[in-house]
Amino acid sequence: AASNGSSEEIGDAKACETPIPSSEATTTDVAPADLPAPESLASAPPPALEVELEVQEQEPEELPLEEDTHKNLHSVSLKHIMSFSALTEMAAAEEKEQVRTSQSQKAQSLYEPYNLDVPVVIVSSEIAPWSKTGGLGLVAASYGFEFARKGHRTMAVSPKYKHYEHINYVGEARVRVDNQDQVVKYWHRPLDGCDYIFVEHPTFNRDGGLYNDNDGREYHDNLLRFTILCLAAMEAPLVLHIGGSRYGDKVLFLANDWQAGLVPVYLNCKYRKNNCYTQSRAIYVIHNLGYQGQYHNVNCESFFGIDRQTANDVRLHNSVNLCKGALICADRVVTVSSNYAREIQTAGGGFNLQDFVRAKAEANRLVGILNGIDDCWNPEVDTHISHHYALSDFVSGKRANKLALQRLLNLKEDPHVCIIGFVGRLTWQKGVDILGQCISWLMEDTGNGITGRVQIIMMGNGERGHGDMLRHMENQYRGRVCGYVGFDPQVEHQMMAGCDIFLMPSRYEPCGLPQMICQQYGTLPVVTFTGGLVDSVIDVSQGIDVATGFHIPHLAADKMKETLWKAMELFHKRPEDFRTMQMNAMQTDFYWPKAMDEYEKQIDIALYERPCHQR
Repeated sequence: AASNGSSEEIGDAKACETPIPSSEATTTDVAPADLPAPESLASAPPPALEVELEVQEQEPEELPLEEDTHKNLHSVSLKHIMSFSALTEMAAAEEKEQVRTSQSQKAQSLYEPYNLDVPVVIVSSEIAPWSKTGGLGLVAASYGFEFARKGHRTMAVSPKYKHYEHINYVGEARVRVDNQDQVVKYWHRPLDGCDYIFVEHPTFNRDGGLYNDNDGREYHDNLLRFTILCLAAMEAPLVLHIGGSRYGDKVLFLANDWQAGLVPVYLNCKYRKNNCYTQSRAIYVIHNLGYQGQYHNVNCESFFGIDRQTANDVRLHNSVNLCKGALICADRVVTVSSNYAREIQTAGGGFNLQDFVRAKAEANRLVGILNGIDDCWNPEVDTHISHHYALSDFVSGKRANKLALQRLLNLKEDPHVCIIGFVGRLTWQKGVDILGQCISWLMEDTGNGITGRVQIIMMGNGERGHGDMLRHMENQYRGRVCGYVGFDPQVEHQMMAGCDIFLMPSRYEPCGLPQMICQQYGTLPVVTFTGGLVDSVIDVSQGIDVATGFHIPHLAADKMKETLWKAMELFHKRPEDFRTMQMNAMQTDFYWPKAMDEYEKQIDIALYERPCHQR
C-alpha cells in the first residue's frame, strides 16, 4: 500500500485494485538534429521486487533524544530523516565553483542544452535550508542552484512555513479551492541566481512539522494546503514582477512528489484550456512512489474545480490519488534511478500505480536519473576529515583517516582490520535486522583469516529495538564495535574516509546517496540489488578492472554473509585487487553537473514533443 506524508514517513492507506491506465498522446516522430532520443524503459522490466513496503499501523517506538548520546558527541533525532546525509550542510556556491574549477574530469557538464532561454519553475513542499525533513529538501535546493548555474532563469516555489530572514514581500494572488477563494502572499529571496519564492497562507504556519503535528498525526487539511501550493506556484510566473519582469507563460515546471502532483493536472485542465501556458511543459519527479497523496471522501470536481474527465484522472476508486493524476497528465516523468523506473512498473514496486507508470514508459515519457551528490563530499577538500587525500595518495590518506576514526570512536587502533560502516535510519527498510544477524559471525575468529579481523561502526537512530541492538553489540565487543545511537556529521564524514567497506542493505532504495558518496573516498559499497543501488555500484562479478563494489543478490542473512565474505577476503587476501576497485570507485562521477545534463535532455525533449494528455 502507498501512503501520504513526506517520503520520510509511513502512514495508513488502503490498497486499491489494479488500475487501468489512461491513453497517452502520441509523441512526434521526428526529433531535431542531435536531440537525444528518449530512452524506452518499457521493455524487459526486472522480476517483481523481493519485498514490499511495510505499512505500520503505528509508528515504531522512537528512541528519546536524551538517550541518543554517545561519547559526549551531540546527536539529533532522525525520526523524519530519509537518508543519513539529510542533516549535513551543502557546500556554499563559492566552494562548489572552486571544487569544480579544480577538477578536470569530474563535476563537469558535457551537454549543450537547446532551451536555456526557457525559465524553470521548481515546485516542492520543502527546500533546504529553509524547510527540510530529508532528501527532498536538499534535492530541491540543488535543482535551484544547478538550473540557475546552467543559465536558466530559475524560480523555486515552496510554502512559507514560518518567517525566514532576508525575504521580501513581492505580491499576492487569489486561488480557488473547494469553492472558496484563498489569498496567497508571495515572499522572495534571491540566492545564487535562483529566485526562491515562499507562499504564505494560514494553513502552512503550524507548531508541528511540515506534514504532521507534534504527535506524528498528519494534518487534517494537507490536501487543501498542497492544492493551494500548486495553484500558487502556477500563478507566480504570471503575476510576479521579479527583477523588473514576469517569468511569463512559457516555462518548464518541475513538480516534485505528490505534494506538487496537481501542477501537471492544472496545467492540462485549467491553463492550457484557457489558452495559457500553451508552450509550457511539466515534468513530474517521483522521489518515492510509495507516497502518493491519497485522501478519501473528496468530491474532486468541486474541491479542485475540475471537470469530470479530469476528476477521473486524479481518482483511484474511492479516493483521491494525486500521484496518479500527475502520472497521467505530466508531459514527462522522471524518477531517481533507471532501475527504480523499471521496478515501479512491476506489481512489487508500483504500489497499485504500476499500470500507469508502464503506460508512461510505453509512450517513451519515463526516464530514471540518479540524484547528484554535493561537492562537499570530496576527500580533497572535505573539512570534516582529519587528512585530505586524492587518487594519487589515497592509500596513505585512508590509512591516516582510519587511525583517526578509530581514535575518535575508541576502537582498537589497528591498520590491518577491515572496518565496515553503516549509517542510516534504524528501520526495517534499511535492513538493520539482517545486519544484526551477521555481527556475531563477523566478530568470531575461527582461524580463517577473514572473520574476526573486522571492526564495525553503526550510526543511526530510529526504532528502539534496533538501537538496543547497537548498544548490546558495542558492550559485547568493546573496542571492536561502535554502536552510535544518534547522529554526528563529523563522524559521518570521517567514516567515509576511514572505513574500508560501507554497508547499505536496504530493502528498497529509489536512489540512495551514501553508496555514491563513499566511492569518492575509496570506500567500497556493499549494497542490496535494488533501486538506485544497482545503477550506481558495479558488482565485482563484472571484473576487477571495472568493479566499484559488491551486490547482495537479495536481502537475507546468508546472502549478506556471502557478499561480506567476498569483500573482506579481497581486502585481506588480495589487497592489490581491492585497491584497484578503490581506484575505480574514486574515479566515478556522481556529482550534480552530470545529473543536470540528463535533466536538460529531458527538458529539451519535453519542449519539443506535443503536450501529453492535452484535451
